[in-house]
Amino acid sequence: MNANEPGDRRVSVRRRWRNEALDFTPWLARNLDLLGQALGLKLKTVRPEEPVGPFYLDILAKEADSDSLVAVENQLEWTDHSHLGQLLTYAAGCKAEVAIWVAPAFRYEHAEALHQLNKWTAGGMRFYGVKVEAFEDQDMCLQPRLRMVVSSRVWNKDVTEPPGARVSPDEILHGEFFAPLVADLRLAGFSDQPPRQIWGYVDRCFPSPRTEGIWYMASLGGGKFVWVTLHISTHDNDLTKLIFDGLKEDQQEIESNITVGAAAEWDWRRHSRYYFSEINIRREGSVADPPEKQDEIRAWMLGLLPRLKDEFDPRIQKII
Repeated sequence: MNANEPGDRRVSVRRRWRNEALDFTPWLARNLDLLGQALGLKLKTVRPEEPVGPFYLDILAKEADSDSLVAVENQLEWTDHSHLGQLLTYAAGCKAEVAIWVAPAFRYEHAEALHQLNKWTAGGMRFYGVKVEAFEDQDMCLQPRLRMVVSSRVWNKDVTEPPGARVSPDEILHGEFFAPLVADLRLAGFSDQPPRQIWGYVDRCFPSPRTEGIWYMASLGGGKFVWVTLHISTHDNDLTKLIFDGLKEDQQEIESNITVGAAAEWDWRRHSRYYFSEINIRREGSVADPPEKQDEIRAWMLGLLPRLKDEFDPRIQKII
């Protein structure tokens, strides 16, 4: 799965894994042998989502030969300061002797930081950076590949982004898609606040004006699917689940009240292991679609987002 044929085409990792926490982290925990192969280590999973105080490390693992604890922090976007801080915090909290950072692209400055950390902790803590990629083979199947960027002794600059690189090509494409949608929503009076990115550059999320922790989201992060979503993420997990369960009781009525289009379908997700839950409407589509198809997708999102807010905001107020 790490090797790719010459004719394979590199694609966005979001086509292989829509969501970091729900898709990529579980896949990586099941395939630590592939991660180990990229680094010359024998790794075995201890548990995913390891608590570190009020936070969670993506994967706690062990080195099979030494029983050393290994902290694995992963993401589906270019490396950033937040994940570097998380890697250090979680590795310290778990008393790990090995820290591994997995991402689709390593900014030069972050790879340099890992390399320098290895110099400072020579003979003690070991830091690794691993690049994850996705390729479409001739059978249209999506295959992953993991490549070492930084090891305890080596920094592979050939697979590191150049110094000063700021924005990935994927991020540029997504920004170009969302800019007209955000402008149209603002003109329609949908929200007086700028959108937030909950899962990164693949989405745009607008807060409910009535209930804190309720977000209305448009997302291109589904591989061949695009999504419009009610994202429920209050500061109280019990309240989050109470809201979802209350809406779920009226699922049939809610779905009959909102026309989503013949090509779309509902997708209700009560994430008992996570702090959020979602009610999605999805249809086929991609940031790689031609301009006329992208116009159609934006019009679909523009029509649905206000309808979702009108339907869900009063219901959520009644529940809480």
